[in-house]
Amino acid sequence: MKYKQALKLYVFLLLFSLIFYLTVLHIYGLLPNAGAALLGVMISIHAFFLIGVIKKNHTVIDTAWGLSFIIVAHVTFWMQPAHGIAQWITLALVTIWGLRLFLHILSRTVGKEEDPRYRQMREQLQMKKHALLMSYVRIYLVQGVLAWIIAAPIVFIHSMDQTGVFPLWQVGVALWIIGFLFEVVADQQLKSFLAKSENRGRIMTGGLWKYSRHPNYFGEATQWWGIYLIAAGFEGGWVTFFGPMLITFLLLYVSGVPLAEKLISGFPGFEEYKNRTSMFFPWLPRKGK
Repeated sequence: MKYKQALKLYVFLLLFSLIFYLTVLHIYGLLPNAGAALLGVMISIHAFFLIGVIKKNHTVIDTAWGLSFIIVAHVTFWMQPAHGIAQWITLALVTIWGLRLFLHILSRTVGKEEDPRYRQMREQLQMKKHALLMSYVRIYLVQGVLAWIIAAPIVFIHSMDQTGVFPLWQVGVALWIIGFLFEVVADQQLKSFLAKSENRGRIMTGGLWKYSRHPNYFGEATQWWGIYLIAAGFEGGWVTFFGPMLITFLLLYVSGVPLAEKLISGFPGFEEYKNRTSMFFPWLPRKGK
């Protein structure tokens, strides 16, 4: 799928998910819960927006990604008077994942130059009218709303009950653990690889990266499908399929794989690596490639 086609489809999926989510929230009476979570996310996003404007570095928005899900999880969890074990576990899983991602991205961005993606976007927008407003909408507001939509399974887990619904939280937790391990191990392997000066301009092809060109993205998507399985064991939770679907599409075709491969496409050995290694799902390397 070409990038422009993927971008158009992504916008469609985002709008569909937003409208569908709002409808579902109304049907199940969850607008106050989800609304409070959105308010919390927007407060965080606006704080990072101010930091980005002051520092003239919009890379700070990446550190807000993990925190947005933590906010949704804690706001919706503590709004309820009582909690079951699956809800406590979900709160812990989201908090662990969000904090780890926040600290991981923070270590890569503090004191560093602005990410080329944001620098290019900021420079392009500066040439147009209402540049600051456009930067706010495209870089910050959209990401905040996106995180809120993807977090839909969390809202259902923390707001609904399991009465009369077959519990799936054990399976979901197991799948989440697999995804978390993939993301953490892959990130650490890549960090160690890039820390060595002799590896500059080279491609990481060892460890988990031998079986997938993007094991960290595979791990992130897997975690969200795990959270979805937990949600499917709660009343109405199955309707939140658009959350993991949206993040998986985003990683595969928009901001994950395409941008990452664009950065390394000119490195020596990339074509050989691409031909023998699965793009996303971990698999044995293809022989003779």
